[in-house]
Amino acid sequence: MLAKTGIDRLDELLKGGIPIKSNVLVYAPPFIGKEIILKRFALSGLQEGEKIIFVLTDKSFADLREEMKKLDDKYEEYENKGMIRYIDVYSPSVELKEESKWAIFVDSPINRERIASSIIQIQRESAGNYRLIFDSLSTLIVYSDAKAVFRFLQVLSGMCKRMGATSMFSMTRGMHEEIEVQTIKHLMDGVIELREEGARLQLRVQGCGEVISRHWIDYVLEEDEIRLTGAFRMGRVA
Repeated sequence: MLAKTGIDRLDELLKGGIPIKSNVLVYAPPFIGKEIILKRFALSGLQEGEKIIFVLTDKSFADLREEMKKLDDKYEEYENKGMIRYIDVYSPSVELKEESKWAIFVDSPINRERIASSIIQIQRESAGNYRLIFDSLSTLIVYSDAKAVFRFLQVLSGMCKRMGATSMFSMTRGMHEEIEVQTIKHLMDGVIELREEGARLQLRVQGCGEVISRHWIDYVLEEDEIRLTGAFRMGRVA
């Protein structure tokens, strides 16, 4: 069983999508498409009837909600059906007074136990197939230390598998020591990595089950879309 990413050519590269119940890291510098992958993955899940849990450390749930509504006019409908829940770690840390029956607020990125217990609480309140989007691990590391986050992630990734969730975690390239990056990658079932190579944007997949190619593939950003343009089988992907 595979979970589609919502990006057609990326799904083709992945031979249909990400294996369900896997934990995947999206590792990229800012502003080159990492957020698009996370959002498209969430929308793809909603369209398949799966529930979504967003864990947000870099933006408020209200800001994300507005961004998602622009991508899919059914987003509010999904939310009203109880298919979308938010764990907002950002708003309390910058003293934003937000309220929503769909959001749980966590007072600080250091309060990792509260983040984990909130995920369990949401899953207990409403059974079903879940996708979890955690954006981002980098903030957790900045507020504490990589070893503490590694231990937390070890527990959280196992917990996500047990609850049957397919999860995407984001991490910002250029913010961390190489040993920290490798340690986090070690806990994952796969990595979708993005980079800027001169004027070119490139993506590659590590792990994630069976894929067509493990090489760097060129892509372009088009507003809220990522389009893979590089060849990854005989001939080009146009």
